[in-house]
Amino acid sequence: MRTKRARLWWVVVLAAGCSGSRGTTEDANPLQDDPPKKELTPTHSSPIALTSDDRFVWSVNPDSDSVSVFEVANDANRKTTEIRVGKEPWCVALNEGRNHGHDELIAFVTNMASGTVSVIDGQRYEVIATIQVGAEPFGCALTPDGKRLYVANFSSDSVSVIDTHSYRVIRTIDGVGSKPRGIAITADGKKVYVTQFLAVSRANDPRPRTQTEGADDGREGRVTIIDGDSNKVIRTVTLNPLSDVGAAFKSNGNTLQRRPLANPAVFDTTSGAFPNLLESIVIRGNLAYITSTCSSPNGPFRFNVNVQSCLAVIDTTRDVEAFPTLNMNVGVNFEAVGKKLFNTNPFMVAFKRSAAEGFVALGATNRLLRVTLDATGAASINPPASAQDPGSIVRIEIKDPQEIVQDDPEDRVGGKNPRGVVVNSTDSRAYVMDFLSRDVAVVDVSGADPTKYRTLARLQSADLPTGEVERIALRGKYLFNTAIGPAGTQPNSVRPSGLMSDTGWGTCYSCHPQALTDSVTWMFPDGPRQSISMESTFPAGGAVIANGAPVLPASHMRALNWSGIRDEVQDFERNIRAVSGGGGLIREPGLLEGAAGLAMIPDLAPVANTGRNADLDAIATYLAVGVRAPISPLAGQDVSYGRQLFAAAGCQHCHGGPNWTISAIDFTPPPAAIEIVDAQLVRFLCRVGTFDPSLFTDGVSNEIRANNAANVQARGALGFNVPSLISVFASAPYLHSGAVETLGNVLENITHRSAGSGGIDTLTSAGDRNELVRFLSSIDRSTEPFPAGAVPGVCGP
Repeated sequence: MRTKRARLWWVVVLAAGCSGSRGTTEDANPLQDDPPKKELTPTHSSPIALTSDDRFVWSVNPDSDSVSVFEVANDANRKTTEIRVGKEPWCVALNEGRNHGHDELIAFVTNMASGTVSVIDGQRYEVIATIQVGAEPFGCALTPDGKRLYVANFSSDSVSVIDTHSYRVIRTIDGVGSKPRGIAITADGKKVYVTQFLAVSRANDPRPRTQTEGADDGREGRVTIIDGDSNKVIRTVTLNPLSDVGAAFKSNGNTLQRRPLANPAVFDTTSGAFPNLLESIVIRGNLAYITSTCSSPNGPFRFNVNVQSCLAVIDTTRDVEAFPTLNMNVGVNFEAVGKKLFNTNPFMVAFKRSAAEGFVALGATNRLLRVTLDATGAASINPPASAQDPGSIVRIEIKDPQEIVQDDPEDRVGGKNPRGVVVNSTDSRAYVMDFLSRDVAVVDVSGADPTKYRTLARLQSADLPTGEVERIALRGKYLFNTAIGPAGTQPNSVRPSGLMSDTGWGTCYSCHPQALTDSVTWMFPDGPRQSISMESTFPAGGAVIANGAPVLPASHMRALNWSGIRDEVQDFERNIRAVSGGGGLIREPGLLEGAAGLAMIPDLAPVANTGRNADLDAIATYLAVGVRAPISPLAGQDVSYGRQLFAAAGCQHCHGGPNWTISAIDFTPPPAAIEIVDAQLVRFLCRVGTFDPSLFTDGVSNEIRANNAANVQARGALGFNVPSLISVFASAPYLHSGAVETLGNVLENITHRSAGSGGIDTLTSAGDRNELVRFLSSIDRSTEPFPAGAVPGVCGP
């Protein structure tokens, strides 16, 4: 085995997903070969990578804790090996070179759940080192000279810098912003760009949070820039909200402006959106392209007004937005039935070298979307300009020739949930990492006619589960992440779309990435509602699965939504039909697709929704057994004093029990009529001073219900369903309305912090509150919970 000290080589670098990226350094060892210098090119993070000679593809398998290698030269398209790494690998970067006349390849793989980077000898396919980094490392990219690896630590809000010679962390860069995710590095290595995954409140916005939360212009996307020489944060680039997402996406009324629904409907109100879910960043020339899902949270909600598919561009010379963010849904509305399909949840873009075109991996619609660039670098999907214009949108379905001819009414065939794409050096092949079908697709992108681009093969990267519950959970996970689903009978649900949303518009992922939270406050019919992270829907390991679904009350599921308006996951059939405009999964005689059938899909009474559709049950099973809670960066630290303060304040009376909430369904649905007050499971609601009715009467704040024919105060007077504290550090902002930014702000509410102690305030000391915040921030699934309690007069009727 070669020693690390001997590994001073000429470096040819391929950063994850940036096929053919090349770089050199001066060879300090006179005994080594002296190859010619190569041109340096930008690098970026990706779950899939290609060696510089186009021979081998490396792809991570997050659900299998492995990375697979495929031989693809001359379309050999065969799996070579699968290498075990840490838990939940998400990014791979390849470092190529020569050492004493021999080719050498080192692969670096981030393991999100392990908090490590695996180092793999690419000749022997062995893990030769494991590097501890921050909490939940996600994106990774090598400098073009191959000397350093940058790793985005998603839950530590930091970036680790690794020396690729010694395999040591040489710097941890703090202050990179919240939830760093994608990384891109300029060709000269002077700048490192890091996306902040979730949008944040706009800088210098004079409005209070009670007005910005729920507003289409209330947030902004951000990309942090690190100086590659000093490894210090030098700047943040703002991705501004879109003031107008397009004429086709207007709403009927405006909730925050107190313009109620018109009847009959008049869609005349312009909607905006802000870049959110900044999945990845890729540099081409002097421009950096960022894929994201934009959010339009203001009501009234409508299927094609809530989210958009966005591509932002940064000028890396001036470090400002180069163009207004592109909404990749504009013009899709003009496509004909049978072709029309929205471009939902873009994860990544990869570009050709010799042509001004690239390909966006559309996670929700299982396709690659072709984008073209003009002379300035501005992107277009070439949509139709009217119903009479055919346009030239090119989407490549991830199905091989044999799969395309199959009848697939249940949406089970083909590559599922593409999240990474890389193009070879001759611009003839694209390779796609399909997360949920656990394969790599080989796509022919050669020739001058893009309508002939097609998938040639899918190569299984990791085994699919064989156990019954695991197979059901994977099906549910796919349906949670897809905008398609089984085929329907109406124009908006026939192929290529399906029953999960109107013409492929939306997904559960759009608001709950990885089944967690997008941090957005949505204006819903109940009022302003922060997206709830779903890792606490069921206690870990506590679900009982029978007949393909969680059994209630044995599974101890918490009551659902802030107002306790649902007692089964299957009740979210209403969201599929309303928020996403889909046909719905429940198909029974006499039950119409879409909103027309909502009357037969109750939230609470008089019937239960479990057992009405196997796919809907599968989604519930996925949430019960398949969602991992975020890992706290403070896990394992001494927070004992804060824990004592938590107990002394009686916080466990609301936030006790194995799921860190006293909310747990204790009946077999449906509930008795006496349990329901104003459509809420009132026994599960607690009043702790977090509802302010004056925020409705002031005429401008967000405590108002959307989708009403008249202005109506939001629900909250009866209290709120107690949220879980599992991984609460990761779910800011807080409370039902997003009204407070930090956990420290939460504890400023005296009524709230003294609710568990009979009104006696034990937390008057700011220092004690800070210690309690440290404890709260440390809570994840590894933290020992408190026994559940009860607060007489605070919770229940």
